[in-house]
Formats: sequence, C-alpha cells, structure tokens
Amino acid sequence: MLNAINTLGTTYYGQQFSSQGNRETLGRDDFLKIFLAQLKYQDPLNPLEGTEFTAQLAQFSSLEQLFNVNEYLESLTTAQDESQKYQVLSLIGKEILAQGARLSLGEAGEARGGFRISEEASCTVQVLNQDGMEVRRIELGILQPGEHHFQWDGLDQSGNRLPSGAYEFRILATDTMGNLVNADTMISGMVDKVSLEGTSPVLYLGQVAVGLDQVIDIRMPASEATGENEGEDQGSEL
Repeated sequence: MLNAINTLGTTYYGQQFSSQGNRETLGRDDFLKIFLAQLKYQDPLNPLEGTEFTAQLAQFSSLEQLFNVNEYLESLTTAQDESQKYQVLSLIGKEILAQGARLSLGEAGEARGGFRISEEASCTVQVLNQDGMEVRRIELGILQPGEHHFQWDGLDQSGNRLPSGAYEFRILATDTMGNLVNADTMISGMVDKVSLEGTSPVLYLGQVAVGLDQVIDIRMPASEATGENEGEDQGSEL
C-alpha cells in the first residue's frame, strides 16, 4: 500500500512539474516536494525507518551541495569569460600573425602577409581583388623550408596605386621538378580595432577581420620595440 501511495504522490507531483513549464529536469524544490509528499502519504502502520529517512536526508543534502557547486561554477565561468573578453582590448596596437590569406591595404603604405612551406620551393605571390582577379604578381624566388614574409606596396602590375581595402592573396610554390608545394598562408598586421559583439571577440587589421582562434603570434610593433632597445642601450652607456 505504501508503494502505491508513494507512486501516486510521485506521479501527481511529476505531472504537476511537467505541466508547469514542461521542464526536462527536476530542481531542488521539486525533489523537496517529492520528499515531503512521501512523508505525507506514508503508511502510518508502516512508517519510514530511521535509517531510510536519514539516508534520504543525506541524499537531499548532497543534491543541495551539487546544485550550489554548479551555480558557483556557472557564475565563475561567466565572470572569467567577461574578464577574458575585455583583456582582448590590450591587443589594440599590437602586431599579430594569424592564419588566413587576406591583405589589409591602407590609404598609403604597404600590406604584409606570410606563409610557411615544408620544402625548398620557387615562390610567387598573387594578389587578388574582391572579384578574384589578379592585380599584382610578386616573384620571391627560391626559398628554403620554413616561415617567410612579404610586403606589397599597394601598386598593381602597371604601377598604379590601388584603392585601400581588403585583398586576397595566393602563394604559388613549386619544387625543382615543377610540382606544386603546399603553402600555409598567414595574415600579418597591426590590430586597430576589436569588436566585442557575439560570443567571441574579433580583431581587425584595417578591414580584415581575424578571429582569436586564428591568431598564431602577438608582438610589439617594430617601431616601439626599436625604441625600447635604444633606451636600454643608452641606459647601459650611462
């Protein structure tokens, strides 16, 4: 009889919880209500034994602690995510190297890119506009395995300056037999803006967007690094 009553009480509360929001999991209040319902509908001629009652209280206490730990971890994760999100702002003004095949060309000056090859190859850079048309070809000659960087002066093949914006580039690399060699392309430039919209911050090198998961290397700009080195040299002379 006790089992029948307990089952009836549990079913009743389970239906009540299901109708209130159609939840898939039970919360701490739900477990407490079920526990109280079990006490209310227990058979007075065969009440819960002390050991069983104590065990259920211990289970409820453990459940309460787990809920508290889960809530604390969620709040800690949220705070950590927010902290890391704003720490990204310190990357503004820093030079980064990231995975990708885009070039950021300013109003005047140069755009920089990089790539990595696994074997000796004759390498050529193809600069492409937004329509995928080649606007400039830069011969780099025979390069050894490893990481290499190049600069584009912003001029087309005829020597005309192209408008600022984002451009694509490709690396044509061939070995001594004329076979294509794989080249992993990289974006290089200074971070001048950070967008905090969305779930993950986005860095901007001019008009080129870079995700944090694309970043390979971060360093001080060459001008600032040179200034620091000069200051150290002067200090040593004194």
